[in-house]
Amino acid sequence: MSEEKTTENLRVAFAAESKALVRNRLFAEVADEEGYEQIGRLFRAVAEAESVHAKNALRMLGEMQTTEENLKVAFESETAAKDDYYPGFIKQAEADGRSNVALIFSRARDVEERHAQLYKGALDYLVNEQVVDYYVCTVCGFVAEKDAPDQCPICQAKKEAFKKVT
Repeated sequence: MSEEKTTENLRVAFAAESKALVRNRLFAEVADEEGYEQIGRLFRAVAEAESVHAKNALRMLGEMQTTEENLKVAFESETAAKDDYYPGFIKQAEADGRSNVALIFSRARDVEERHAQLYKGALDYLVNEQVVDYYVCTVCGFVAEKDAPDQCPICQAKKEAFKKVT
């Protein structure tokens, strides 16, 4: 029983550290936009520390595998989000009269499907050693391969909203 509790604590720690990582990166962006460069650096430094904590928890959970296994897990996770989580989230947001939230959830669901396709296709890259550029829509998170589209197929953002991932 004690070992099971430790495993659960590792899962909770991973989730909390991951959340803190993202939150601090976003806080850094706000600080930078407001002209607080030093505070932005502080948020980014703490975000990096949270990343170390999250990585350690994930490693202890035994969830860091080979690239091939990681792709399979990532595919399954994206598929579960699309099929199991977001439909209920959308329905609840609509029932609560929060159409703006339902739209965000709908876009995320649709993008999760794209992410799953990318992971499934990436298995080919392992074999063929292809190099492909990726572009992320900064509005909804859609990921395009090779070049940014003129318009995002999910949220209709213009090409300028895409950021090349290096």
